[in-house]
Amino acid sequence: MANSTNATVESLATHEAALKTNRLALIGLFGPQDAMQGLVRLPSGRIQTVSAGEKLSSLGRIIAIDAEGLLIDRDGAVGRLPILAN
Repeated sequence: MANSTNATVESLATHEAALKTNRLALIGLFGPQDAMQGLVRLPSGRIQTVSAGEKLSSLGRIIAIDAEGLLIDRDGAVGRLPILAN
């Protein structure tokens, strides 16, 4: 029974190419609504916790975090990085 359970867990938890390996991805959000933080995967593969006001190297500055994702200012253009969907 343990082997079938492990196989089921593995198949549910493992998705081929779930993340674009060369792109910024928002993996999760946490914290109180007025001080949310994000967990991002950088294009290098590094995982980093971020807060509003922080700069993501050459990728831009995080201007806000809400329940829908990150708002990032990149050279005056603001875009949203949404949280990963299923």
